[in-house]
Amino acid sequence: MKKILLAIFMFWFTIMPACAIVEEVMDGSKVYYSPSEKLWTKARGLFEDKITYTKHTSPGTGSYSEYYLDNQNEPEFVLSSNYEFVRNGQLIAVINKSLKFAEVINNNGKIQEKELNKKDVQKLFPYVKIIKLSSFRNREKTLRISKFPQQYLLLNDTKKDFHKYSFSPYNTDTPYIKAIFRINGKGIITFSHYGNDTYKIIVK
Repeated sequence: MKKILLAIFMFWFTIMPACAIVEEVMDGSKVYYSPSEKLWTKARGLFEDKITYTKHTSPGTGSYSEYYLDNQNEPEFVLSSNYEFVRNGQLIAVINKSLKFAEVINNNGKIQEKELNKKDVQKLFPYVKIIKLSSFRNREKTLRISKFPQQYLLLNDTKKDFHKYSFSPYNTDTPYIKAIFRINGKGIITFSHYGNDTYKIIVK
């Protein structure tokens, strides 16, 4: 009986979203930055010295995030991403077009993106297994299937761009984060640009 309960627990544990995204920043959302604390939040009353930004997503297939100050016609800063979330005071940019992640920082009044490495990304998503793009050989990567459904994250540690690339088949619990996918069984998962420039993940 204990083994059955453990198996059920592990199943749900592995198919749950890769991280608890507490504060998603969607189109029209307001975020607040405290220069004194150097922290981001979506809670309006958390800081007295807050700077208020409103996010708008640019139109088109190659959309990106623009952040405006109140009563401003031009964006104060523009990110490479089209989806962000706040976690533990950090504003994290999910750069889906390149399968990368960045922390949005204020560097002496200038907003910049600091690319996150594998260790940083693993802290954000502790329940996923990270596959670095550089680990592929001849555009192929072989994985051994686990006993339970497992989430993986394809992290681009190269300079290559992957705009309009997609997985097939694509099983995910995090639709706004393209890099995360779930493996349920043996087979081949492709990552390609409409069937061209194909990368293969072979699950045995």
